[in-house]
Amino acid sequence: MREKKLLSSNPYVYETDITVQIDDINYGGHVGNERYLLYAQETRMRFLQTIGHTEIKFGEFGIVVAEAGIEYFAELFHGDIISISISIDNISRVAFDCYYKIEKKLGEKTIIAACIKTNMVCYDYKEKKVRSIPEDIRNKFNELIG
Repeated sequence: MREKKLLSSNPYVYETDITVQIDDINYGGHVGNERYLLYAQETRMRFLQTIGHTEIKFGEFGIVVAEAGIEYFAELFHGDIISISISIDNISRVAFDCYYKIEKKLGEKTIIAACIKTNMVCYDYKEKKVRSIPEDIRNKFNELIG
């Protein structure tokens, strides 16, 4: 089996389930590449809600994706129920990484279908400038990851 380079060594701090919809399916009969980033965004938004924030209201600023990477290990199909976990890592003054692990049941076992990493940057949408991550959010992230 291929090495999973985009798995976090930090604990996964949130998990959610998503059912693969018919709109997620491409001409090849499986989930299209672009949908994986939408799954990551949905998971990130659900996670942020649990700590009282959103992508637009991340403290007094917002966050934007600066970089993204995806590793694929198994196809996803219409009707699959996938579990997506998120981990936070590499917290800097203005950015942090989110790692996502997408798993699905295959018979009696659970397999990793994909791993995703996004680099998130704290961003002031009004001023169009990168900003520092608010201290309370940085502290919450550090508390969650131990």
